Amino acid sequence: MKKFVLLAVLSQLSEFAHACGTDAQREAMAKALYTNAEMQAFVCGKNSCPLQDFESGLRFEEYSKLFHGKKIPVCLVEPNLSATNSYTGVFASTGSDFSLQFVSYGTGVKVGVNKSGTPMISEYSVSDPDNEDYSVSEYLWSGKGFLFTKTKKISGLI
Repeated sequence: MKKFVLLAVLSQLSEFAHACGTDAQREAMAKALYTNAEMQAFVCGKNSCPLQDFESGLRFEEYSKLFHGKKIPVCLVEPNLSATNSYTGVFASTGSDFSLQFVSYGTGVKVGVNKSGTPMISEYSVSDPDNEDYSVSEYLWSGKGFLFTKTKKISGLI
């Protein structure tokens, strides 16, 4: 029984250690985001930094959703720095690699499913005390990537 528990714990730790694929896949995602000047400045705290420093300033969180019986891995890549408004790189995989879907700037991105069970990304708008309009944009999985579907206004959240 002790061996089973130890195996289960090690299995969970190894999944966490390999969130969002392999080291090479995370490096490729970091390279893709490194080309975004605004995200690079946010992560580096200045206009430029070496790719290795940029990558070490990121955290990778993987989510999996089912679509027609197939697991769709989604990776959200965010700066380690915390702020009300921040950048998030959204990647998805249908095969062996993750592909960049979009880079978001706002109060956050959530991975979920819609009422019919289709994987969905919710992108929350920028928090601005001078503007009470707040919205969430929704992207649905098409089988090949996330496509923008609509923006809904939300009131009373700020």
